[in-house]
Amino acid sequence: MFGKWPTSSSEKRVKAWFISDIHIFGPEDPRLLRLENFLKERKVDGTTHLFLVGDIFDLWVGDNSYFAERYQGIVKLIRALLLEGVEIHYFEGNHDLHLEKFWEQDLGVKVHHEAQYFDLGPHRVRVEHGDQMNPDDTGYLLLRGFLRTPGVTWLSHNLPGSAIQMIGNSMSRSSRKWTSSSLKSRDENAIRSIIRNHAEKAYSHETFDLMISGHVHVIDEHRFTPSEEAERRSGKTVQSINLGWWPPVGDAKALLLEPSGVTWISV
Repeated sequence: MFGKWPTSSSEKRVKAWFISDIHIFGPEDPRLLRLENFLKERKVDGTTHLFLVGDIFDLWVGDNSYFAERYQGIVKLIRALLLEGVEIHYFEGNHDLHLEKFWEQDLGVKVHHEAQYFDLGPHRVRVEHGDQMNPDDTGYLLLRGFLRTPGVTWLSHNLPGSAIQMIGNSMSRSSRKWTSSSLKSRDENAIRSIIRNHAEKAYSHETFDLMISGHVHVIDEHRFTPSEEAERRSGKTVQSINLGWWPPVGDAKALLLEPSGVTWISV
C-alpha cells in the first residue's frame, strides 16, 4: 500500500474502485470475462463507488441497442451494482462516446466528458480520462472536438446499428491513429513527464489530494509538493496516478481507494 492519509472514525465509509482502458473488442475478448468477474466481486465486497475512467470498450457509440445487446452481461452486472447502492461514474474516453442517453438516462450511471472532482472520505480526488493531458497534441484535440459536435452526436443516436458500427470503427481507428502517433508513441519517461506536468498544472487551477487518469496505457505514480508557500510549510504532498490498461493476456490492475489510502489490486 502507498499514499496513506490520516483518517478519523467520523469519516464516511468509502471503498472506491477505478479502472480504465480495458478496450474490450467483443464477446470473445478474454477481458470481457475478466471485467464481468471483477464486477461480480464488487457486489459482495462493500464497494461504495465505481469509476470507469474511459475506453472500457474499444467501441461503444451512442445508445444503439447493438452495444447493449453485445455487452448485455456487463450491463446486467452494472444494473445490479446500482441496485445495491453503488455510485457509478463513467468518463467518456476516445473509444466510448455519446453515452448519456443509455448509460445515464436509461441505466442510471453518471456520465462525464471532462475532469470532475469528488470528496471521497478524507480525500479530494480529481478524475479524468486523460486524453486532454497533452496541449501540443493538436491533431487529436481537433478530432476530439469534431467527434462531440451536435451533428456527430445526432448521427450516433439515429443511424441504424450497422451504420453506427461502421462509423464507430472508423472513429476508433482515427482516434487510435492520433493517439498512437502522439503520446503513446513516446518513450515511457516522456509519457510520465506529460502526466506529471499536467497534474501539477491542474492543481494550480483547483486543489486536490489525488488525481486519477488513464488513456496512455502506462501505470504511473507521482508525488509533488504544491508550490504555494503555505502548503509547502505544512508539508502537504499531492499524488497523481495513471491507471495503465488491461492487456488481453497477463496482469491487469485496478486501483482501490479507501480512507487509509490507495492500493493496486490484480484482476
